[in-house]
Amino acid sequence: MATFEGLSQAILEGEKSPGSRVPEQNLSFTAAGPIALQVGEQRFLATHDTLSGSSYLKSISSGRWENSKQADGSYFIDIDPDAFKHILRYLRHNIYPLCYDNVRGHDYAMYENIRSAAEYLMVEKLMEWLSKRKYLDAVTTEYQLQIEEGLASRTTSSNAVLKFHHTYKTKKCYVCPRNIPCHYDNPQKCGKDCRRAQGDEEVQYEDIQIPSVLVLTKTVLVNSELLREE
Repeated sequence: MATFEGLSQAILEGEKSPGSRVPEQNLSFTAAGPIALQVGEQRFLATHDTLSGSSYLKSISSGRWENSKQADGSYFIDIDPDAFKHILRYLRHNIYPLCYDNVRGHDYAMYENIRSAAEYLMVEKLMEWLSKRKYLDAVTTEYQLQIEEGLASRTTSSNAVLKFHHTYKTKKCYVCPRNIPCHYDNPQKCGKDCRRAQGDEEVQYEDIQIPSVLVLTKTVLVNSELLREE
């Protein structure tokens, strides 16, 4: 039985493996239905046209390596199935993977995992895109800082993250000489009676603590055009 290491070498060097290949005239049935792939512990189905974007998978799905099938008719590929999900999505839709979370940011470990799997499967454009870290250009982040008095209450879009920092600031408030509540911190409301009560005394103020909130809004923008294969 041909190993996939041997298969990979044969693809690269164009070698023929008589003990593992099926004659050319028996190849037509393989492209008609889905091809079963056992990737790690997960099973995937895909058409020959989808898999043709990978030199490695194209050779498998051509039907020339029938003797490499498992008993259930699937081909076993020993790579991370989570990384393969991204590769298969790319092969189907020509959309590069974006592994980004609003809180944690880019998942660099997953990008490297996908890149390594793409190299193994010979998906050249995807491997190059990941190696050049083009995903960094697809995501931009905007920050806005505001100071608000009192308790902050906000609604925001799903691509924005809000952070609140509660603090206090000191404010000097005017005190009416007649202690009329509606005149508090509003000297324009004081009339002749208040000025008469004030006399020659200095205008009185008192310090009060006003709750304030620093609101940091982080908005994440994704340029979907940069995720599409040119």
